[in-house]
Amino acid sequence: MQRLMSVAKIRAIPIRARQIWPLIGLLVLIVALACSSSSPTSTALPTGPEFSAIVVTTDLSLGENRVVFGLIDREGMPLRTDEAVVEALFVPNSQSQGTVQDTTTARFIQWPVGQQGVFSATLNFNQVGECTVLSPACWALRVRAIGPDGAPISALANFSVKSQSNTPGIGNPVPASVTLRSSDVEDLATVTSSEVPDPDLYRLSIDEALAEDKPLVVVFATPAFCVSAACGPQVEVISELKEMFTDDANFIHVEVFVDPHLIEGGRPSSGFVPSVEEWGLPTEPWTFIINKDGLMHSKFEAFATLEELEESLRELISG
Repeated sequence: MQRLMSVAKIRAIPIRARQIWPLIGLLVLIVALACSSSSPTSTALPTGPEFSAIVVTTDLSLGENRVVFGLIDREGMPLRTDEAVVEALFVPNSQSQGTVQDTTTARFIQWPVGQQGVFSATLNFNQVGECTVLSPACWALRVRAIGPDGAPISALANFSVKSQSNTPGIGNPVPASVTLRSSDVEDLATVTSSEVPDPDLYRLSIDEALAEDKPLVVVFATPAFCVSAACGPQVEVISELKEMFTDDANFIHVEVFVDPHLIEGGRPSSGFVPSVEEWGLPTEPWTFIINKDGLMHSKFEAFATLEELEESLRELISG
């Protein structure tokens, strides 16, 4: 997808999420600072910034979205900061002026390995901005922070927002996919690449779980072959969550590869399972929380912490 030159001055890095995972894994960020939302105001987007924001989330659409991003300096080194304030700006018709549409709190997410991390913010997008020549409107993420030396930091990135997401939208029905269960196979190694699989996560197929009168948590991940090394830990987090809500919800792990035990050139050789296409997954890992009526309640691209998922599931169950 071609980026507009006028929007490119925001110094975004238009790289697919699968390509930036190794870089994101190096980011070491600290606690995000809460801030109140404000009314839309017009503001000029500066050029030639010292720092850049990297938007990891690939599937953004109208409405409320969880946006994951990292921060780097001009040399590509991760930015360490104690505070972050996030604004979403709409940039219409390739203009250099952006209008602030939403301001919110960015939450620090500790990476599953070491002390690295990224930021997560919930932002609401009220207009489509696809950042193409044919559809030049675009969105920009502006992050304000204070560096370790006390100097102010401002980082920007441009990104696209579609009318509909590739993955099932919030409040929409999810696909009743038929996924493999432990009872379908003799060895769990044929349905998951987890080194020590949790049998409970393969007890039900998605279609069976949707037929029960319970919320459902589904994680799509490939623990042994994930570029980010976050898939294995994400599946482990789902097992932890399951222990907390055993009687209140169902929990399923879907391995993204068919026959993950059949390896060729260091990767599974049989392609993706059908549910990857049915759910429109552009990356992995993805975690979805679905209500008892089979409607999407919340979704999490990239690594999601136990605290994030617990908060969302408790909200659903208590509601």
